[in-house]
Amino acid sequence: MIVDRGAWLLSELLPFALTIAGTHLVISCSQTLLHWRLGHRRLGGRFFRNHINFHHAYYARGHLASAAYQCKEGNNTPFFLIPTILVGAAVFFVLPLGLFLTVVATAAASFYAHVYFDKAYHVEGTRLERFAWFRRKQQLHFVHHLHANSNFAVIDFFWDRLLGTYRKPGRDM
Repeated sequence: MIVDRGAWLLSELLPFALTIAGTHLVISCSQTLLHWRLGHRRLGGRFFRNHINFHHAYYARGHLASAAYQCKEGNNTPFFLIPTILVGAAVFFVLPLGLFLTVVATAAASFYAHVYFDKAYHVEGTRLERFAWFRRKQQLHFVHHLHANSNFAVIDFFWDRLLGTYRKPGRDM
C-alpha cells in the first residue's frame, strides 16, 4: 500500500504545527495583557508593585541598559506561571497526549523566550545586538520604559497594534 506523502504530512504534522503556533500566540497575548492590565495598574497589587518598584525603577530614562541585568528582585514570573499551569491542566483533559505534550513544551519555550528577551534588552553588549531584528525589538521595548502606557509586548509587538498601545521609537530614544 502506497501512502500519499502529502496527505500524511497534512494529517500528522499540521495539528502539531498549529498547536505550536497557537500555544505561542496564547502565551504571548497573555503576557502582553497581564503586563498591560496588571503590571501598570494598582489593580495588579503585588504584581504592579514588583514591576514598577523593581523593573521600571532599575531601567528608566537615562539607564535603560546595564553591564549585567540588575532586576533580580521582584520577580513576577510566578504571576505568569499560575494561570499558565491552570490552563495547562485543563488542556490535559481536552487534547490527546501528543498534542498536550506539544503544548507544554511550546509554552515552556515561549515563556522562557519572553523572560530571556526581556533580560537581554537591558544588558549592554548582548550577543543578540548583532541582529537588526533584535535591535528593533529592543528599541520598541525601550519605548515602553520611556512611555509606560505603550509597547507592553516583549516579543510580538503586533499585540500592541491590536490593543492600540503601539508607539514607534522616536527622537526621545
